[in-house]
Amino acid sequence: MLMLPTDSTIVAYNFSNVGGDYTIRYDGKQPELLLTVYGFNVQRQIKRIFNKSQRLDFTISEGAINLKEFTVKSEKIWGGRDTVNYIVDAFRDTTDIVIADVLRKMPGIEVEESGQIKYRGKAIKKFYIENMDMLQGRYGVATNNVSASDIATVQVFENHQPINALQDVAFSDDAAINLKLKEGAKGIYSFMANTGGGYDNGFLWNEGITGMFFGKTRQHLAMYKTNNTGEDLSGELQSFTEENTGNSAPLAYMVAPSPPDIPKQRYYFNNTHGVSVSTLYKLKDSTEFSFTLNGMRDTENRNSRTKTTFILPGADTLSISELMASEANVDKLDCDFGLMRNGSLNYLRSFVNLSGDWQNTTGSVFNNNTLEQTYKLNTLRAVNSIHWVRRGKDKGRWGTELNSRTWFQSQPGQLQVTPGVFSDVLNDSLPYAAVNQDVVMNSFETRNSLMFLSSVVWNSIRIHPAFFFSLQQQSLKTHLLKSLSGEELIQIPGDSLANELDWLRSKAGVSINITYQRRDFNAELSTPLQHQFISLSDAGTGEDSHRHTLLFQPFVRLRYSFTTRWELSGSWFYYNRNPDLNTLYSGYVVQNYRTLNRYESKLSDSYGSNAILKLAYKDIMQFLFTSLEFNYNCYNGEVMYAQEFVGSVMKTTLVEMPNNGNYLSLTGRASKGFDWKKLSFNFEGSLGIGSTPQLRQGKLIQYESRGLNANLTGSMALTNAILIANKCSWSHVTGNTGQGEQLAAISNFIDAASVDIIFSPALFLSASFEYYSTQNSDRRQNFYLIDAGLTYSWKHVRFSLDWSNVLNTKNYVYSYYSSMNSYYSEYTIRPAAVILKAQFKLY
Repeated sequence: MLMLPTDSTIVAYNFSNVGGDYTIRYDGKQPELLLTVYGFNVQRQIKRIFNKSQRLDFTISEGAINLKEFTVKSEKIWGGRDTVNYIVDAFRDTTDIVIADVLRKMPGIEVEESGQIKYRGKAIKKFYIENMDMLQGRYGVATNNVSASDIATVQVFENHQPINALQDVAFSDDAAINLKLKEGAKGIYSFMANTGGGYDNGFLWNEGITGMFFGKTRQHLAMYKTNNTGEDLSGELQSFTEENTGNSAPLAYMVAPSPPDIPKQRYYFNNTHGVSVSTLYKLKDSTEFSFTLNGMRDTENRNSRTKTTFILPGADTLSISELMASEANVDKLDCDFGLMRNGSLNYLRSFVNLSGDWQNTTGSVFNNNTLEQTYKLNTLRAVNSIHWVRRGKDKGRWGTELNSRTWFQSQPGQLQVTPGVFSDVLNDSLPYAAVNQDVVMNSFETRNSLMFLSSVVWNSIRIHPAFFFSLQQQSLKTHLLKSLSGEELIQIPGDSLANELDWLRSKAGVSINITYQRRDFNAELSTPLQHQFISLSDAGTGEDSHRHTLLFQPFVRLRYSFTTRWELSGSWFYYNRNPDLNTLYSGYVVQNYRTLNRYESKLSDSYGSNAILKLAYKDIMQFLFTSLEFNYNCYNGEVMYAQEFVGSVMKTTLVEMPNNGNYLSLTGRASKGFDWKKLSFNFEGSLGIGSTPQLRQGKLIQYESRGLNANLTGSMALTNAILIANKCSWSHVTGNTGQGEQLAAISNFIDAASVDIIFSPALFLSASFEYYSTQNSDRRQNFYLIDAGLTYSWKHVRFSLDWSNVLNTKNYVYSYYSSMNSYYSEYTIRPAAVILKAQFKLY
């Protein structure tokens, strides 16, 4: 029997004659195949072969039939060792429109509100449509637009190694999803459109059009959408798999209302336009070219009443109550180019990303006085990555792997606060009209590695020497301006009120990587030894500092499959971290109207280690997926950041002080499906315990936190005409200062229930109810939301009439902890709204 190496799909088979001779013919172009021999009471054997005419002999031996080597099938789910197949129509019902609706019902698969997909608690690394990666991680545009009725099967590739040339060298514990289309959806152009209008306190709209084509050698998907109904389009445009490069928090930012942890459509006051164009061409030599262009324009308004409490040493606390309002205008544009050749001996992937992000925000804060804020931040980024693998045809398959990633980012920003703040530092303790903080941060980084594959091979052990080099450079310029009485802004003189710094870090070293690969057990050990050089130049103080360090940061991971059902995996690594220019500037920076920061140009190190151990179980025939995961992290640092409150103003400075902290978490997951009533449920529970040092008001506090979380979702068909679903979440968080001072516990409970009543295939009624409860020592808040909707299909048009927030609830009230701060918020949510929408197929 011949199978594809990627997903064990059978492409050809035959039976041997009485003499043991056999012949198998394969006309495909797959460069490598798996040749398998097995039979009744015959022990299975597998050989990886090249696609060429050849003679291959097997010496067979008796062996009991081991069911783990057979593909098992059921009505809903079937699969083999590393591939799980979900039959879409077995999970789909009348209420499901796009494939994301069905993915949420599949055991083991989770779809976050952001659109990110997880399998057994871990984010997927690849998303394919017909085994082609057109979207390069931006799969939200597919899951939210491809019709569920066009998909035959959702495949999950476990332990997925996407690079054919590394199949026998580098094992992977990543997961990938592949959508297999129905025959009628292949090779045709399809266009869908939706239009909608309604009213809350003004006119509402929701419009969109999507076109797509999925063929054997090319794929295309284009989308334009616009709405002001609270529908978030960012999840359809962002990449969930590409590494987030340079996305650190800006030095200065505007304080705006913090959104609550409820579905975004509840509180998102928006005016959004989004466009996406993706295309892929597949050439005859396994080469793929992909291109993606995304753009979005968004306006968002926020309003809230907040109370922030800072816990201070002793029994003291500092509370700040405020009314806040903001309006953010954001324009985004990014473009991806990808070229990939994925052969059995040669692999090449070149990827280029160009992006821009332009943000303009205004806001007001009302407490004892009124403050106005204006904030601008522009981000331009360019990323280029090259990954090349070359393997030989000899028995050891020696080869070379080159990996390079380079990026540049420019981020100028400006924050203005009216009236001026921090007058004791910025204006001789006299009131003044406005302060303006200008910040320009430029960053460059390149990371490169060269590995010699299979340099030493002994049985299943392979030793790969590797060399690597990285360079990171940052430059920072800041200055402060002020207006005394409303006139033109002028720069505030003084070296302590401006910054001009350059920071550089280089790493160069060598590593011996050892891998052990068997079918049931895989292990990897990396032993990187590197020299690290850091330099810091501060033009404001005229000081230059340098630091040389020899680093040894080993990494080990393993995976052991007891059977096809039980698997144990784990990893451990030791790390070193260094502060960059975000916390190395010596001149004052107005971070926001509450916080004035000033650090020292002091180079330092922190060291730590992280360990993960996971036990997982799956039974495909029983639709059961479970896991238990342990995670522990500890660190030691040389410096701390001291927070000093003067009234309601916080100043942050750097202090040399050894410190340490740790965090431990235990997470359990279970997902189960049933044939009976299409019942399914997902459960996740976690315990987190942390200890973090804090320096406030000149005193060291060891803040200890403890959190419990539990989430349960379920759905079932009571009858063919009544479908119900429920999601409930509970959390309990508390903490203490390590000196006997106990913080009041905060408990949150959320329950969201929905019911769909199907009168006919063309008509159904929907209703949902949400309950939110927050309780702390002195108050309890309860919050309710009700929605209703009616959907009717006529010919090829689907009409829906939705009434959201039936009770017209105005605010969502909640509390939470963050470090040694507690927060209470009354956040304005969207009012009652009625909207009529129509969705139809143009072609």
